[in-house]
Amino acid sequence: MPYSLLLFDYDGTLCNTRQAIGHALRRTFQELGLAEPMSEVLEGIVHQGLPLAQTLGHFYPAGPTALPDNWLSVYRHVYATEAEPLVQPFPGAVEVLAAATDQGAQIVVLSNKGLPILEDSLARLGLRQYALLVLGDGSSTASGKRLPMKPAPDLFTELIRPRFPEHQLSSTLMIGDTATDLKFARNCGVASCWASYGFGQEADCLAQNPTYVVQSLREVLPLLAN
Repeated sequence: MPYSLLLFDYDGTLCNTRQAIGHALRRTFQELGLAEPMSEVLEGIVHQGLPLAQTLGHFYPAGPTALPDNWLSVYRHVYATEAEPLVQPFPGAVEVLAAATDQGAQIVVLSNKGLPILEDSLARLGLRQYALLVLGDGSSTASGKRLPMKPAPDLFTELIRPRFPEHQLSSTLMIGDTATDLKFARNCGVASCWASYGFGQEADCLAQNPTYVVQSLREVLPLLAN
């Protein structure tokens, strides 16, 4: 098997979170007493796969760096209490993770989603048991240093590589659905697999020259068998 370390994105790759994210965004604007943006605008921002503060910052006049804390807290509360139960794994998620594990691969799940809700969701869906490491917004080094999210390579260089030193760059594969995921793979110097069934826009993702393109999660399995 050419790839022994598999880095899986969560939103739009392992799990279908489209309905959950849409619900959480709409309810956040309702809770804040703000006009709800048009659905096409919301979808366009979500498709970029950005961290939450940057996603919400698109709708705040002063931008993400000035985003009030209550925007983030309201969204996270709504997502955890109302939206997360709407999340479902894509067909083949358990099958692919189990088969990869059986073949000796080690699995990391990394996302720009908040770490607590990411852990809880993976556990609820029966996926957490396959991931040796889960990273998200809030992940930090042993010294407490908070790390920037994808596409910055810090999660890889400071947390993943030290945890899995036996794996080479050439044996590491990033599987994700957005241009952010593919840029992350490039910044880390590893192969990439674009999950074209997810959130990402085709033109943006193909412009990143992914190593592989799959139209369903199960299509990842033949890449591991070759």
